[in-house]
Amino acid sequence: MGQINNIALMGMAGVGKSYIGKKIAAISNNEYIETDNLIAEKANQEGKRYHDLSDDDFLRIEKDVFMKLGELSGKVIDTGGSVIYDQDVMRKIAEFAHVVYIEDRIDVIKDRFDARGPVPLMRSEGKTFEQLFIERQPLYEKYAQFIVKRNSLRNNDARLVAEQILELVRDDEP
Repeated sequence: MGQINNIALMGMAGVGKSYIGKKIAAISNNEYIETDNLIAEKANQEGKRYHDLSDDDFLRIEKDVFMKLGELSGKVIDTGGSVIYDQDVMRKIAEFAHVVYIEDRIDVIKDRFDARGPVPLMRSEGKTFEQLFIERQPLYEKYAQFIVKRNSLRNNDARLVAEQILELVRDDEP
């Protein structure tokens, strides 16, 4: 396996993966990729609407998208919140990216999530946001190479989080 020069961001919807990912891309001059957009494009090619995908269709398309991302280099990848449900996908991501879990307090994440309006959440039927958070947190921790606690940084500043992630990744390079 060659040198890993991609960064994959994980965490709950609302933690700031997109915002922080764009900051990392700007600082490092790497391309930012939001996998939810790639999943939506693939769903559209199949004649389906992203927001109408069943959990099974979403996971199938998500897996296909991630299996192809391994061919890329020098990217900052926003994985979406549900990627941790597929061990094969997580193994693949670990082969081509530094996997970073962005963690924050549940109340802060939920406020951000609620502020952006309704978005579908995988495997959420009959579950509260809090229940999903509790279900997913150990999976994020299991697959993460690095965990960045967003709330431990001054003012929860996204640029500081981005810089910390870049520093962790640089320190991990051979």
